[in-house]
Amino acid sequence: KMGVRVMIRDLFLVAFLATFTGGTDEVSWYRTAQNTPERLTPQASLNFSSDFKFQNEIVVNRSRTFQTIVGFGGAFTDSASYVFSQLKPSLQEQVLKMYFSEEGLRYSMARLPIGSCDFSLETYSYDGVKGDKELVNFTVAHDTKEIIPFIKRAIATRKNWTKEPLNIVASPWSPPAWMKELTFSSYCPLTCELCNLRQEYHDTWALYFSKFITAYAKENISIWGITIQNEPGACPLDYEGMHWTAQTERDYLKETLGPKLAADHPDVKILIYDHNKDKTVEWAQIIFSDPDAAKYAWGIAVHWYTGDHFDQLNTTHILYPQKAILATEATVAREKDPKNPDWQKGEHYAHDIIGDMNNWVVGFIDWNLVLDYYGAPNHAGPEECQGIIKCGSDGMILADLENQILYPQVFYWYVGQISKFVPPGSVRIDVKNSTSLESTAFLTPNKQCVLIVMNTQDASVDIKISDILPNSGNKKRAFKITILAHSIQTFIYS
Repeated sequence: KMGVRVMIRDLFLVAFLATFTGGTDEVSWYRTAQNTPERLTPQASLNFSSDFKFQNEIVVNRSRTFQTIVGFGGAFTDSASYVFSQLKPSLQEQVLKMYFSEEGLRYSMARLPIGSCDFSLETYSYDGVKGDKELVNFTVAHDTKEIIPFIKRAIATRKNWTKEPLNIVASPWSPPAWMKELTFSSYCPLTCELCNLRQEYHDTWALYFSKFITAYAKENISIWGITIQNEPGACPLDYEGMHWTAQTERDYLKETLGPKLAADHPDVKILIYDHNKDKTVEWAQIIFSDPDAAKYAWGIAVHWYTGDHFDQLNTTHILYPQKAILATEATVAREKDPKNPDWQKGEHYAHDIIGDMNNWVVGFIDWNLVLDYYGAPNHAGPEECQGIIKCGSDGMILADLENQILYPQVFYWYVGQISKFVPPGSVRIDVKNSTSLESTAFLTPNKQCVLIVMNTQDASVDIKISDILPNSGNKKRAFKITILAHSIQTFIYS
């Protein structure tokens, strides 16, 4: 009799689960794993069953929700655009599909330098006429050669499968040198204090932002948001930069830039900071605590170069929950053997994205979309490459221009395990993790649960994945799976 009761109970539970899952317990999943050929490879479907006991467990609860995701992307730098232009047409199409197509990573965001940066072939600005306060000589002609065509083709690729826009965040490294204290350099060759914007050009620099947005709009490219300054505390000696403290950036935002963009481009979002996570709370407190500045800021942009600092993100959200946190740049040292890349770089990227997302970050934008085989070109160093080529950064896709071969790097696949399945409008949902693995989960706009699980260890791990169904009194369905060593997997289910 007891056995019959258990059978009947399980039948009722299966029917109950089907009611809440649209009639299916099927789980589709994809995996990227070291020492296998699997790269974002679809796996044989799994199925939920009634709950069971198992020590290592990840529990997904879609009823508890957090931040809404705005997207993932990479940067249309001058260098990336040049390398793209040097590829034969079939490889150009391949790059576009790898990033922006439905079959690829489904990138929905991008970053765009306002003027030259370290990953440019040369130093340039949009107005080189000294003292041109009204910017009558302003032109983005430089960008029409390679950058704008690259962006337009990315937008066209997305339009083949979605009506959603490509949301572009634009960031300046430096104004034209004539606007700065040291009028002879876009770099910061002496001290941070001498790498500031001259007071007499505060209005001109705000106008420069506005004219840039307008010029791109005339090219049918919408700028979604801007950051006030890339890495305001860096003061680089050998590439473009400008120095702001949190106090001076706050004052410039509320007195000059904020009012100008509110008048000319009210739909364009402004993000403060745009530097390493270790000072996120400090900058947020100084700027967001001033209502006259905070009213112009949509959120705060962060980079990863000083480490995880996930606590800084969480604290910032607790203090200012109405302000978004967006990761706007990440890269690693150049890959010296693109044919056999370092697997740990992929794990580094996924670790950062998972940690960021679990601490309120709403999106992640990588650095250069494509570079050459040597992580070049740029004009800033370090000079550690062959011949006179200057380089020093990795890219998700490296291109051997001489032989016309593309080399996707490990972090292309690792980021794709997240970006491909977490579209804009997805909401992070609760995950309880009692395993040694890293995980995060989302509910997509079409109500699919997406769970990402990564194993950075040298051994496989058996785990149980459980799903708490809404309005069920915390009833669970579950399945057991082996997570391979050095692998990342994405599970999708209704």
